[in-house]
Amino acid sequence: MRPLQTTQRQRRRAGKPDLRDDCLRNADLRDNCLRKPDRRDNNQMAQASESSKSDGDEALSGPRWIYQRNWLQIAALVVMNSYFFSWAKGFCVPALNCWACPGAIFGCPLGAIQNSSIAAQWTLGNKPWYAILPLYVLGALVVFSALFGRMMCGWICPFGWLQDKLAALRKKHWRIPKALRYLRYVMLVALVLIVPYLTGVPWFCKLCPQGALQGGWLQPIFDADVRAAIGSFWWIKQAILVGFLVLMVFVKRPFCGTVCALGAIFSLFHRYSVWRIDFDAEKCVNCMWCVRNCPAGIDPRRELNGYACIGCLECAKCPHGAIQSRPMWQAMPSQAPAEE
Repeated sequence: MRPLQTTQRQRRRAGKPDLRDDCLRNADLRDNCLRKPDRRDNNQMAQASESSKSDGDEALSGPRWIYQRNWLQIAALVVMNSYFFSWAKGFCVPALNCWACPGAIFGCPLGAIQNSSIAAQWTLGNKPWYAILPLYVLGALVVFSALFGRMMCGWICPFGWLQDKLAALRKKHWRIPKALRYLRYVMLVALVLIVPYLTGVPWFCKLCPQGALQGGWLQPIFDADVRAAIGSFWWIKQAILVGFLVLMVFVKRPFCGTVCALGAIFSLFHRYSVWRIDFDAEKCVNCMWCVRNCPAGIDPRRELNGYACIGCLECAKCPHGAIQSRPMWQAMPSQAPAEE
């Protein structure tokens, strides 16, 4: 009651009518003014809130194919780690997929880059620079990045799919400080390029939680010699994995947002890729729908196509059509010329 009395006193001092007195003088409103809200009122308000949420969910827009992202992620996981395409052994896939997995067919491009950095120790100076660089891997990454930006992170990366599923266990999540998002570029330069060249060891692969899950768990199961060789470093790697698994429940995509060196490569091209994601400020009503549903934990209204965006197109399901996806040669619907 004290805040209410203070409010009414302030209104009298400002020369404004007392809403409480006006309510009491009105015979039609007197009963509602004097009656305290009961449990039925609260239930009605809750039902109205749930109804509005369901109405918003039914109003989801965007092309139908963007609603198949989960199934495409599962299909990519199966294809990358099965023997259906054994003839493709040795090819790199534009996603984080550990080659140490017993069922892995396609390799991780970060592993290939690290091996090239290690090989440069004894080939640098003896061969031309273009003979040292992993041109096939780098060329494939540039082509995919130029076409789709970071959409590979949001659509086919198996570790990204796992992070999405664990994040779905909670409704509220912590946000990653923006300063930590630059750490993945440090990982790219240090653990993928410089440290492997100096030490002859692919340290990013050795510490990668994706490898600890795919190779560190499955290899000991199927290979007795690997089980016998498990040492203290295996437990350190598993501790890193467990730490990230727990963090994935409380933070959306913590690995992608902080230490994934492959995502760092894709992010360099994301803003200029052929496939575009557009934000129409005139249609936006600031309902925060896109912020709540973004798997990367960013604000699509301000960070769309940025270095932290994973191109998953979840925000393109905006109920108000404020975010749309298109190839760069196609005009935005809001900018398209009107038909005569």
